[in-house]
Amino acid sequence: MPTSLSLGRTRPAPARGGRRRPITALLAAVVLVSPLARAEEEKQEGGEKEKKEEDEKKALVNFEVVVGAGRVEALNPVPDSVVVAGQLRYERALTDVTAAGFVLSGRYDLSPNVNLGLRFPVAVAQLRPEGDTARGTANLGNIELEAEYERELSEHATIFFGAHLATPTSSGNELPTEAELAGTQANIDPVAADKYAVNKAVSNAFGDENTALWLAGYLGLIPAAGVKLNFGRLRIEPYVKLESMFSIRQDAHERAIVELVTGGRIAVNVVKGFDVGVRAWGSFTLTDHEGDLNIGVIEPEVRVGTKDWRVTAGFLFPFAGELTDPQWFAGRVSATVAF
Repeated sequence: MPTSLSLGRTRPAPARGGRRRPITALLAAVVLVSPLARAEEEKQEGGEKEKKEEDEKKALVNFEVVVGAGRVEALNPVPDSVVVAGQLRYERALTDVTAAGFVLSGRYDLSPNVNLGLRFPVAVAQLRPEGDTARGTANLGNIELEAEYERELSEHATIFFGAHLATPTSSGNELPTEAELAGTQANIDPVAADKYAVNKAVSNAFGDENTALWLAGYLGLIPAAGVKLNFGRLRIEPYVKLESMFSIRQDAHERAIVELVTGGRIAVNVVKGFDVGVRAWGSFTLTDHEGDLNIGVIEPEVRVGTKDWRVTAGFLFPFAGELTDPQWFAGRVSATVAF
């Protein structure tokens, strides 16, 4: 006989497996949907990666102009000299000069780490010898081929290694020695001497940071290395390179000239697209060379632009070495476009 505890309280037992069906269905849905969701996610990530790669610029074109004034040794007519057998006499003398260097350069990224570059330099100057009329001369520099490897070490540091080849495309002859000037001077070419002096003047205007780009009659081999550091608004970019220049002419005064150049750039991003900074470098001659080429230069600069373009303006002030006696001054403007 049932007790009162059982009256109206008994429930039919659940059907076997009734609670498992929703769980099974849910698991099946997860198994089927997860690969589809993952595939869609990978597709979206791939599309974003492709878009990012398309947005990255693979090529740069830069046009740089440096204009400077100082004095350079040149070959000038001897004042009031007597023309003998149709030959005017010449002498070496420090000469006032205004020089301008134009460099058109380009770079193409073969991969995220490797790029190739080319620099095409042109020199223009006006020589103003004392007691004679001013004369202007233009000359081609040494066309330079470049290859560079760049690798990102962290979000704050990138390192690069480069190899540059300055081909001997510049014309002009070294100034004759005092012994050669004491002779008949029949083989002296004043036009070729002017071209050499003009390139030297432009190299001085550039602060002798890129001697191999302008030294006529020499083949240049330039290994380089540097680091780009980025800490918020602060950018630090030290570098070092070895300019090894070898004469291609048998009558050269110096068969080889080697210069160690080291320096860098420090800049602060004041606002988006506007940097204020300073560049500085030293050039130290490692081979026997006429004159004091241990040079120090400082260049305050401002830079404006975006990832697609950039304009930089600076003022070059030599503070040590040959370019301070007599003193050289120069200004630089460059424009870069990425595409």
